[in-house]
Amino acid sequence: MALSKIFTLRYYAQNTGFFLLLFYFFFGIVPGGQILSYHYTLIKGFTGSLDFLALVCFIWLLYNLKCMMFILNALSAKEHLFLYGTIGLLEGSRKWKTWYWLHLTLYTPVLVYSGLAVLVALKLQFYPQAVIILLFNVLMTIFPLWFYDRKVKHPGTTSFLARWQHRVNKTFRKPLWLIYIYELLNNNIKTLAISKGASLLVIILTCSLMGGEYDERYILTGFLVCLLLQSLIVYNHRHFDDLYLSLLPQLPLALWKRYLQMGLTYLLLLAPEYILLIYRIMPAAAPLHLLLIVVLGVSVLMLLRSLLYFPGIDQDKYFRWLLLIIVGLLFLTLARLYWYGVLVMQLSAYAVFLSRYYRYEAPLEKVD
Repeated sequence: MALSKIFTLRYYAQNTGFFLLLFYFFFGIVPGGQILSYHYTLIKGFTGSLDFLALVCFIWLLYNLKCMMFILNALSAKEHLFLYGTIGLLEGSRKWKTWYWLHLTLYTPVLVYSGLAVLVALKLQFYPQAVIILLFNVLMTIFPLWFYDRKVKHPGTTSFLARWQHRVNKTFRKPLWLIYIYELLNNNIKTLAISKGASLLVIILTCSLMGGEYDERYILTGFLVCLLLQSLIVYNHRHFDDLYLSLLPQLPLALWKRYLQMGLTYLLLLAPEYILLIYRIMPAAAPLHLLLIVVLGVSVLMLLRSLLYFPGIDQDKYFRWLLLIIVGLLFLTLARLYWYGVLVMQLSAYAVFLSRYYRYEAPLEKVD
């Protein structure tokens, strides 16, 4: 009971907003009479496609890591130091049962839904998928126990990830265009994972709903939705530059090289979407169209970042410009005028970057 108050009850209390949003997504967006058919269709979709199932398993993995980090952080809190003298004294099967039950109480939402997915997969005779889901969740409930036990036995040691990051910082010299990507991977991994997971889900749904006949307009429309999901990361890029890289314009670097580095940053940022999308459409898409997708995505993000060099572009104005650009590209996509859109975006982005980069001044409230 004491462990439930320390871990389980506190976990669900701290993540009330997260679970309310999750509840709305699974039960609030569909009429009450269609909830069963909605979930049956959803489960049928990801159990019938290995790519979709891989993405769902990745999302479950992220949730499992969320549970693990909560327990490890709780063990590191000063007010919970007494746990090392209680749980640390347990031995044998009792110790492992305690850790297993504790982790299971946090992982239960995924476990319940994955159990329903196994039943649906068996009903539809998707036996390999059912085995994959079953084994995956068994692994998700077992491998965290080693980390908990190690934390109790070695409370003062740093994690493997922290040691790895420290070693990378010492041995790897990051170029300028990689600094923001490194920041996302270290301090904003949750935002990055959510945006990437949503984007990959959109790509899988787009390719699955397209059917057997390839239509580049259908693909590009879905890809524009992915770019919408990355827009907040681009907006935060300015905030990061204002806080940590405000002296960057004083470096002796040509302006065209700075512009090229910005393009490399967003090319790497969109790499997961490019890899999955090209993998899904490679047999049917022409090489020129694959190049179009790559250039289009980078051009949209470069234009959005360039617009942020204008003074007074707050979040509201930024999203107005974003919607205007996406709607304009949508009309050009429907008219098959793709390359005109890319040309207009690149010329506009470079013109704004050229005229505003050295004139931009970070607002004082952002750097204090």
